[in-house]
Amino acid sequence: MSTRTELITSTLTETFDLDPAEVTPECTFEDLGLDSLALVEMGLMLQERTGISLEDVPLQTTIEELAALMDARDPDTALTAAPSSGA
Repeated sequence: MSTRTELITSTLTETFDLDPAEVTPECTFEDLGLDSLALVEMGLMLQERTGISLEDVPLQTTIEELAALMDARDPDTALTAAPSSGA
């Protein structure tokens, strides 16, 4: 699993209290039960952590596809550590 995929997965599990076993790279955000508002919230959190703007990501996007999109937009961006849960 790529570092960006891991970042997306940890953001999803921490923010939306999802079971990590159910969050796989092949899952779409729709599969995980997210709505458009939750996807915007996740995009803002990822932008804060990476500096990569993630507007207009469709709910049918997989975690793996979003990681690839982030790599394409800025392959050299350093990732910051996820904040502790409860933040």
